[in-house]
Amino acid sequence: MKLNTKNKQTNLEASDTVELISFFAETWLSLGSYDKGELPKGKPTKRSVQLTADRLHEALVGLRNNLVTKEEATEMFGSERHDGAIAGIVGNVMQSFSGQEMYPSVEEKAAHLLYFMVKNHPFTDGNKRSGAYAFVWFLQQAKLLNTNRLSPPALTALTIVVAESDPTHKDRVIDLVLNLISSKR
Repeated sequence: MKLNTKNKQTNLEASDTVELISFFAETWLSLGSYDKGELPKGKPTKRSVQLTADRLHEALVGLRNNLVTKEEATEMFGSERHDGAIAGIVGNVMQSFSGQEMYPSVEEKAAHLLYFMVKNHPFTDGNKRSGAYAFVWFLQQAKLLNTNRLSPPALTALTIVVAESDPTHKDRVIDLVLNLISSKR
């Protein structure tokens, strides 16, 4: 590919076009699958993970303190709207019925944690940042955080997609998150 910055034009040769198509092949497949409502989720990781409200709260306090110290957040950041808001979200993510987990894979738990943290607005300020942090923190705890697939710009875009999504499209948004974080084994 040749980029002519002087004229602000990009000149693509035929070989560059083929290279672009090949490099982004997974994108074309994923967008086609999304249009059909059939996003592939990859192979789920079925392992026991522990997520407690106390551990998540402790992690979020670390984020809050870091951001406040750097003056990137106010004292209101991460203040729960009501007692038990985080515990309620953790309870939803980790719930089971008749001995069956509602979200059996680590990836499903992580995707729902992001969704609930962003959409349920448990804090007076910092819901998107806290939700994004909880998501990557949980994946890191489960040893599934793949920063080659989930870069900082991708996490930003994903969090905004969740925040701006229509609640009636929850399942499609969750599928999108799963598509991004799941192993393609």
